[in-house]
Amino acid sequence: MHPFGEITLGLAGLYISATLMVNLLVMMGHGKAKTAAPLNLFTGLLSILIALQAWLVLGSPMTAAQTMLFGVTYLWIGIGYWTEETDYRSFGFYCLFVTINALVFGAYTFASDMPILGVNWLFWAAAWFMFFVVMGLEKNDQFKNMLIVTWSATILLWVCSLGWLIGWFDFATFLTFP
Repeated sequence: MHPFGEITLGLAGLYISATLMVNLLVMMGHGKAKTAAPLNLFTGLLSILIALQAWLVLGSPMTAAQTMLFGVTYLWIGIGYWTEETDYRSFGFYCLFVTINALVFGAYTFASDMPILGVNWLFWAAAWFMFFVVMGLEKNDQFKNMLIVTWSATILLWVCSLGWLIGWFDFATFLTFP
């Protein structure tokens, strides 16, 4: 497997999974948002740095765009948690934008014969859509559905991230995206 492919998919994915697990537990009332802020900020910065390297060093703007969707997400949440923000409607509308992009990236990865990555993108599209519904539209009656979808996406990414890091999955062609 291409070493940068491991970093892009495995390293970022591992921290994205960990951060979302912590965030979901906070949302479920098992912790305080401010204490989760440092992990969100770290994961957001790590994702942005990996995205910039993919774009500026390896010439892969698609990898950069995909990774930045996550990076901006966690920087936004980290800043919100740190400042003790309680209104996440604007973040919810950002999640709709990400949902649309995740669907496109999912279709692209299926068409590129990378079904595991395609499934990941579809799970993330569903998770971000649920964040749009709960946070953007303030449909709190959908909170449990959001938890089910997002926990599923998180566990899938966690397993895949470990697979990318230790060689279970070979996604070296991931960096051949335009």
